[in-house]
Amino acid sequence: MPHKSSPVHRFHEVLVDEIRRTAPEYLNQPFTVAEIYQSLIPYRTHRDRLGVEQNGDYEAMLLRLLGGEGELLELESEAAQSRIRRELEGKNPNTGLYREYAAVQVRLVGEELPAAVEEKVEKPKRAEPSLELSATPAPVDGESPDACPDCNADLPDRDTLRFCPFCGTNVFIVPCGECGEVLEREWLFCVACGTPTGD
Repeated sequence: MPHKSSPVHRFHEVLVDEIRRTAPEYLNQPFTVAEIYQSLIPYRTHRDRLGVEQNGDYEAMLLRLLGGEGELLELESEAAQSRIRRELEGKNPNTGLYREYAAVQVRLVGEELPAAVEEKVEKPKRAEPSLELSATPAPVDGESPDACPDCNADLPDRDTLRFCPFCGTNVFIVPCGECGEVLEREWLFCVACGTPTGD
């Protein structure tokens, strides 16, 4: 378990505090990875509380948390968590990898919840997450891959298929190796930094 002053522990404390204030049902039930960075503690509105100066630092903390550091969060996909751990073990991990698992459910580990912060805060209305990745258009040819590009499981033949039912990977996207921007698999260049995808 990380020391209480560690960045990962701080990230977890802010997440739990925000859940207590805006979505207390998530203390006892799963939510998606996308909700963490889209509606619960987005980087642009929470970076000061999180103590991070750059988006890359935010992504690194989130990826480490999802990878199981400190056993503070539990991903409901062992394949996804294993992939994240492998990525973190590399010399230059792709910190934006978590976006591939936007639809994967995650839950707080009950015994590791920090004490509630004693302050009276009016409960804001929580906006529903956009889950932008779930609206990712299918490739031009309209065909989904036969196997998951991450866990290699055979995929069901469904017109609405976007995510692997076994590990939660969006089968139509891949992160840019340079900046982590989410790309569609048929794209030849990153839309954010212009780096060739190598496909």
